[in-house]
Amino acid sequence: MKDRINRLVFLLIVFAATTCGAFAQVGLKAWLTDTERAKFETLRIAGSEALFNLDYETARKNFKEMAVAFPNYPAGPQFLADTLWAETLYQTRRLQSSLYGSDDTFYSTGDDKADPRIVDQFRTLTRQARLLTEARLKQFPKDPEALYFMGAIEGLKASFEEAVERRHFAALKDGSDAVDKHREVIKLDPAYRDAELTIGLYDYTVGALPLPVKIAAGMCRRAGVTGSAGARKSCGSNYCD
Repeated sequence: MKDRINRLVFLLIVFAATTCGAFAQVGLKAWLTDTERAKFETLRIAGSEALFNLDYETARKNFKEMAVAFPNYPAGPQFLADTLWAETLYQTRRLQSSLYGSDDTFYSTGDDKADPRIVDQFRTLTRQARLLTEARLKQFPKDPEALYFMGAIEGLKASFEEAVERRHFAALKDGSDAVDKHREVIKLDPAYRDAELTIGLYDYTVGALPLPVKIAAGMCRRAGVTGSAGARKSCGSNYCD
């Protein structure tokens, strides 16, 4: 069971990292003009390359410029949250694959708590990205790009919850919410390949988990969607919030 959940950790990390390049293949419609799109791509590529090379300051500089240049577009705060997530993993040595191996260190050690300031900063950034996306969806409820952003934000939250906060079932719940959004994207635009990647990763991960874990994850998801006190109690306060 531990090995299967370790696989979940790794795939969630891969998922969050791929969100940085997810938008290069997608037409942005009226959200950005062609001129804005060109500037966005320049900043995205520069920031993503810096992030890949563990140059977090340069990545942050480009993504902050992106957020200022496009204040109504969620990529800036989302990419800043992604940078914060990756930098936190690096500083806490959780980018090392050995931490997710078969020795159970990652799951058994309880004294390495997440920094509340980092958690608050991450949540502020993802909240900003979510509010901008929700504003777009109020205007265009069937916009595939906006729905993709919403799912990508939920997926990034899942990665942070799993790798930084160690809230394993909360991560499964938000990962499931991300997949639901990306399934909507596929229905609207079957050619949206990035959404297919998210769905495939999550289906593979959950499919490898034992039945009791799947059931618990479903309870967490129901608690989050319905707000049911009974479902929340069944899920357990240590994992679902």
